Amino acid sequence: MPQTTIYVAPRFPGTLGTTPLAVATVELARLFGRSAALAGVSINVEVGRTVALLGPNGAGKTTLLRLCATAIRPSFGSLAIDGLDTLRHPELIRERVAYLSHATGHYDDLTAAENLRFAATMFGWGKTEGDPVCAEALAGVGLEAAANDRVASFSAGMRKRLALARMLVARPSLVLLDEPHAALDGEGMALVDHLLGQWHEAGVTVLVASHQAERLATLCDGTIRLDGGLVAEVSGAGVSLGARATTLAPQVAVSGMDR
Repeated sequence: MPQTTIYVAPRFPGTLGTTPLAVATVELARLFGRSAALAGVSINVEVGRTVALLGPNGAGKTTLLRLCATAIRPSFGSLAIDGLDTLRHPELIRERVAYLSHATGHYDDLTAAENLRFAATMFGWGKTEGDPVCAEALAGVGLEAAANDRVASFSAGMRKRLALARMLVARPSLVLLDEPHAALDGEGMALVDHLLGQWHEAGVTVLVASHQAERLATLCDGTIRLDGGLVAEVSGAGVSLGARATTLAPQVAVSGMDR
């Protein structure tokens, strides 16, 4: 696998020279109607750790990732990314987070290169510096030969590779991956494993939700297992149970972003 340049957001200094936790939640809860997708999750993830989010369907893995990406807001509790509260500083956090969701979010009428150049502009790259960054990212995921093809003609696996290329164009401190191996063949899954290693070497924190526990066992520092919206188990390095709140402060959900 080719080595691809990994761009990383600068660290935020903590108090007294400490480094803030990459992810810190206190009694984090998210309701959808009367159902709780998360029902009071308190966890800490250290900077630079790769952590697997495991659990059955409906355990709350995707909801936790969406909360970390500020795609939805908490119903109760608190969540901080790199020491920044997600409710108070959502724009700053979005600049530091790269999120691979189930929906790849490409523009079908544009080519792979055009999609990536648009993403690069959103991530703050100018054209002169952004073009070689995009070219390297496409080569890094094996799509250089398809750079000028319209995404409408892409298979599910090619779309996933393009989404991974978009992650390489970002400059995150936190990478969020929701089932990154899905829709990929053996070579594509090996690419994801390779990128996980590169992010780890670069000091980027990674949360990866997956049903492939055995595959992630050698790739991750620690594991958080969710079940029914609660933390069922925390194990490994760089991850621990967080503090419990004395009271639950209700938060206001954003209409239209609940699901």
